Amino acid sequence: MRFHQGIELQRGRGFGSLFSGLIRTLIPIAKVGLNAGKRVLQSDYVKNLGSKALSVGKEMVKNIASDVLAGQTFKNSATNEINEAKKKLSEAIKGSGKKCCKRKSNLAIFKGRKKLKFNLLE
Repeated sequence: MRFHQGIELQRGRGFGSLFSGLIRTLIPIAKVGLNAGKRVLQSDYVKNLGSKALSVGKEMVKNIASDVLAGQTFKNSATNEINEAKKKLSEAIKGSGKKCCKRKSNLAIFKGRKKLKFNLLE
């Protein structure tokens, strides 16, 4: 009796069984990625950066509109404002740099050590 036998990875017939296997392996990976993305988007750093970007964007549009009404070309005004916006956002991304790890001073290291006492008579 003759019958069709698919490849070993395939269960059933057609491409649906191959795709279902791929989907079953990709769903847990996608869930982990989405959960990590949620945590990043809910952090205070990203919220502050988003509000800074919004305020810089509003200011940029106002300045471009006032420059165009004053007689400058749109292209020149837009390039200048975009460069200024890049500088402002890069400063916001860099931060102050004061949140570096704290190093222990030499005194703190020596205070934690135990003193060894030696007796020559023993």
